[in-house]
Amino acid sequence: MGSIKSKGSAIFYKQATIKSWLVIICCTVVCSLVFSQKPAFSYLNDFSLSDTTSLQLKGPARVVKLDGREGLNMTSIHSVLQLKAHNIKANRGTVSLWVMSLEDLGTSNPKPSMAISNPYWTMYPLLTDCADPQDIINANFKMVWMNAWHPNLIALFGKDKLYENAFNLPHKALISVSHFGFKRRTWYNFALTWDYEKDEYRMYVNGISIGKEDQYRTTKLHRDSINTSLYLGNPTFCYSDIKFYNTNLSEKELYSLFKKEDTKHDAALEQELQYVYAGKNRKPFAWKVDASWQPKLNLPLTKPTDLDSFYIQGKPVQVAITKEGLLIETVNKEMNSAVLDSQMYIWTKKPFEGDLYVEYEYKVLRPGGLSLLLTQASGMNREDFMADYPLRKSGRMVMIYGEDVRSYHWEYYREMGDMRNDLDNSAFMKQPWNYPLAFASRSAPLAKDTWHKLQFLQIDNKLVGAIDGVVMFDCTDDGFTNNGPVLDFGRIAIRCMLRSKMVFRNLKVYNKQRIETKKIFKGEVIPKNKEGVRFNLN
Repeated sequence: MGSIKSKGSAIFYKQATIKSWLVIICCTVVCSLVFSQKPAFSYLNDFSLSDTTSLQLKGPARVVKLDGREGLNMTSIHSVLQLKAHNIKANRGTVSLWVMSLEDLGTSNPKPSMAISNPYWTMYPLLTDCADPQDIINANFKMVWMNAWHPNLIALFGKDKLYENAFNLPHKALISVSHFGFKRRTWYNFALTWDYEKDEYRMYVNGISIGKEDQYRTTKLHRDSINTSLYLGNPTFCYSDIKFYNTNLSEKELYSLFKKEDTKHDAALEQELQYVYAGKNRKPFAWKVDASWQPKLNLPLTKPTDLDSFYIQGKPVQVAITKEGLLIETVNKEMNSAVLDSQMYIWTKKPFEGDLYVEYEYKVLRPGGLSLLLTQASGMNREDFMADYPLRKSGRMVMIYGEDVRSYHWEYYREMGDMRNDLDNSAFMKQPWNYPLAFASRSAPLAKDTWHKLQFLQIDNKLVGAIDGVVMFDCTDDGFTNNGPVLDFGRIAIRCMLRSKMVFRNLKVYNKQRIETKKIFKGEVIPKNKEGVRFNLN
């Protein structure tokens, strides 16, 4: 029986091998038929570096090889490779390059001391037009991964930092890819396309669209003049096979190019990129409230008295109860520092403790805004910050990431100019550590003038968010990762940023206690000082 089994296995293996080769041959033929563009300029497809008329290396570097591909790795922070010709000044085009990181690159908690020797250490350039590739501030064009307040992959056709560009006019041509990280020792194919006449810009990874310019801008995007040469260099990155094309290649063409040049296909990585950035294979949200959960808030948001349950922070255009629900509107102006105070929060007047479930429905009446949900918001020692300290007035975002209030922060409706807004997407973070926990896209933009349902669930350290019954994130928090404890007490807020006009209805909040409260003592009244801060008497 053993010999018969072995013989059968050998025959099967032979047939499978023949089929595999046929598939490879067919794919190769299809790729060659689909992709026929020739590059206008090509660099690092070999590594002799002897012809200094087209490129020039300054400083030490090495050629490394992994998974069938070679790449140039700078071994000094001062090493720079200059590309002396490119076509990014042309009206249309594409640049494609392969990049490998020698380390995992994700979020980290930067401190001022980390910039003592290198003030640009959070910048990992792919391509820039500045002779010092790390100095992206003085680059008129930069394609860079940056460890900002969340890991970001950007292409910016202008000087300044990403957020200076996003918050000040005129807005420059920008693609910002939220929460993108590198897996170490993995080759990625990045592509950037542009069409200046149509004011269209796209970024791709491994042939998959991951970012696009602002779809809801009201003015033409500005660009700064791009220098004659491009530069690259960073000791973390290895660079390979850089090509410039004289047309803005389509997603189909770029995926074909990726398949043609890929030396070791990573099916798991492709599945992850499709799941995160294209919204493919998302799962339904199947969880249901049962009798073990206690209802804590149930507001239709159609009664005038429903507003009594909230504290309004900021300076919105209007917050009003209508027959459809709670209408919130902020100023309809493009992002700039002069109008940031017009944003707002609407806080519950009581905190919640334990496992948490929140749901409500929302309708977007005007494109280009942003709304987020804050849960488990408390002071840094678990105190009820709204009871212990003076109520805050400003509607600015800095309260979330730059002050002394911690929370889980879910941006579930995002159409601002400093992020991807061609598809409906979610970003989930833990604040004020700026710690990204999840990012996800759906495969289509958010439908306007249509009711959508949000569901947020936290059971212990497991956190799940769903829109319209589709899971957008399913992640876990950890109290031992230098990003604070798992949060399970605090207030809830709905926040609307600039250009938002939305209606909300049917807000429901449930808790499931993990501790039992036996007695409650009011204690002696603690007086307040003249600033309204409570203090203890000796």
